[in-house]
Amino acid sequence: MALSMEEQRILDEMERKLAADDPRLASRFNKFGQQRLPGAFTSARARTISCLVALALIGAVTIMMFVLSPYGRHSSPPQPKATAGSTTRAGTPTTSLDH
Repeated sequence: MALSMEEQRILDEMERKLAADDPRLASRFNKFGQQRLPGAFTSARARTISCLVALALIGAVTIMMFVLSPYGRHSSPPQPKATAGSTTRAGTPTTSLDH
C-alpha cells in the first residue's frame, strides 16, 4: 500500500509531535517490530544446527555424570581377606588332620 505525499507528511508530523510530547514512548514505538536477535538465528539451518549441538552437549553431560557416579561402576564387591594360614599358594583352603 503506497502512501501519498500528503499522508506521509501527516504521519511524519504526528511522529515529531509524539517524540516531543513523550520521547520514551516514541523510542519504544520505533523499536517495535525490530528483530530481537541481530541475525544470530535467522535461518532455519542455523537454528537446526544449534539445536543439534545443544542436544549433543546435554547427552554428553548425562553420559559423563553416569560414568562418574557410583552407580555407573560395574565392579564386584570387595572380597573378604583371607587369613595367613588358611590358604595355600594355589588358593585352595587347607584342612588340618592332626588330631
